[in-house]
Amino acid sequence: MKKLYWLDDKKEEIIKLHREDGLTNQQVANQLGTSASSINTRLRKWGANINDCNRNNRIDISEEEIRRMYWDEEMHPSQIAEKYGVCKQTITNKMISYDIPFRTKSEARMGELNPIYDVGHTDEAKKRMSDAFVNGRKMGYNSYWGNYSTYVTPNQGGVTMRSGWEVKTADYLTSLNIDWYYESTWLELENLNYLPDFYLPDLNLYIEVKGRLTPEDLIKFNKAKEKVNIVLWDGIELLKLGIINNCGDAKLNRKYRKKKGVKK
Repeated sequence: MKKLYWLDDKKEEIIKLHREDGLTNQQVANQLGTSASSINTRLRKWGANINDCNRNNRIDISEEEIRRMYWDEEMHPSQIAEKYGVCKQTITNKMISYDIPFRTKSEARMGELNPIYDVGHTDEAKKRMSDAFVNGRKMGYNSYWGNYSTYVTPNQGGVTMRSGWEVKTADYLTSLNIDWYYESTWLELENLNYLPDFYLPDLNLYIEVKGRLTPEDLIKFNKAKEKVNIVLWDGIELLKLGIINNCGDAKLNRKYRKKKGVKK
């Protein structure tokens, strides 16, 4: 690896950029054509390093702006940090201070944030997975998704629910003395099989609890609507019903919290 002793010749310039001009290690590195770690190493050696995160915690970024970028534009904290020229921890600290909820691991890997976004499975692969699920496989082939919880149901004993929203929906239905079953009936939809989250036998109604619908999910749901009585309870609907108080949408959260008089 190339030695970077030449940075010692620029000691005064680097210290001035960092301490007086207030540039971060990365910004100084960009000017000199080197890495942020090299700048950090030299500053520490000279005893002139100012912690970027402590200094940049004072940067003025509004709660609304961070919410918009993080939830509406689905930017990663590191992307927001790069936009403002600060370190990732600065943005994370701001989100915590503003009480901005973080995406779950499953949410964080949806859409363009997923490294295999737009790659997808072939129709043949989808059919094999769907058939496997019908034959008893409830989880993914090589990994798990969502926040799993064991729930003791009134009719089926203990079951494994895949999200906190499903657990809260189950509590909600039980509180209303509504008879329900969890993932009880497979629906045949052309070359795919579909397993709705809840079935209410007294109402002959299926409920799908979904945080975010992909285009493929929506197609499958609409096909199911042609065959059975099924409704979608997304974040908006769960907020309206009072099942949840935070759906990850900043504007909706503010709207319903204000309506209910709930403090942010």
